[in-house]
Amino acid sequence: MLLEAKNVSKAFGSFLAVSGADLTVDEGEIIGLIGPNGAGKSTFFNCLAGDTLPTTGRVVFDGKDVTRASPEAHARAGIGRTFQVPATFEDMTVLENVMVGAFLRHPHRNDARDHARRIVELTGLRPDQSGRSLGTPGRKRLGIAQVLATEPRLLLLDESLAGLTPTEVQEAIALVRRVHQTGVTIVIVEHIMDVIMTLTKRVLVFNQGHVIASGTPEQVVRQDAVIEAYLGRAHRRPPPGSPPQAGAS
Repeated sequence: MLLEAKNVSKAFGSFLAVSGADLTVDEGEIIGLIGPNGAGKSTFFNCLAGDTLPTTGRVVFDGKDVTRASPEAHARAGIGRTFQVPATFEDMTVLENVMVGAFLRHPHRNDARDHARRIVELTGLRPDQSGRSLGTPGRKRLGIAQVLATEPRLLLLDESLAGLTPTEVQEAIALVRRVHQTGVTIVIVEHIMDVIMTLTKRVLVFNQGHVIASGTPEQVVRQDAVIEAYLGRAHRRPPPGSPPQAGAS
C-alpha cells in the first residue's frame, strides 16, 4: 500500500464538504475520483495533496503520517499534483518551466536541465517554446511535466484532460499511460467518463461529501446511486425486452 486516507472529513464552518472518506492506493494503480460538481472530490483530493488540512481523519503515505504536512513536504515525500489551471511562467521556455520542478531533486543547474530535458521529451513538448505561446493542450502537458520533474511516486491529476478536443484527449490518455509505465502511481479527478473508463481500474464516486460507490469503472456505472447522482438516466440499462426510453438524459 502506497497511500491510505482513513475517515477523512473537511468542514468549512457548518458546511461539511467531505464526510468520512476512505481511500487506499496500492503502488502501480490508476484510481479515478468522480462525481458531480460540489460533490467533495476536489476537497478530498486537496487533502491528499496537502493543500487542505482535514478536519478529521489521517492520510498516510509510504508508512508516514502526512495529514498535516505542508505541500512542500508532500512533494519531498514523493506526492506530486497538477492543478486545473496550470501555473505557467509565461516569459520562460518550456525547458525552464520544467527545470523549476527539477530543482527539488537536482539542486545543481546542469543536473536539473538534463533531468528536465528527459521529462520534456517524455511529454512531447518543445523545450525551446515559450510558455506564453502554449495553447490549452500544451499548458496541460506542461503542468504534468512540471510535476513529473519532482520525481513523484504518486501523481495526483486534477482534471488535467479538461478543455481538450476528443483528439487531444486521446493524445493525453496516451501520455498518462506513458507516465504510468515509468512506475508512477496515479490518482485522477476527471469528468470525462471515457478517460475514467479507459485509464482506471478502480473508481470512487462522491456525492454531497460522501463516497457513494467504489469499484471498477464497469461496476460503478451500473449502480443506481451513481446513475441518479451523476451519470443520468441514459446510463441506466433497461430490463431485457423493454422499449427504449424517450427523453432520457
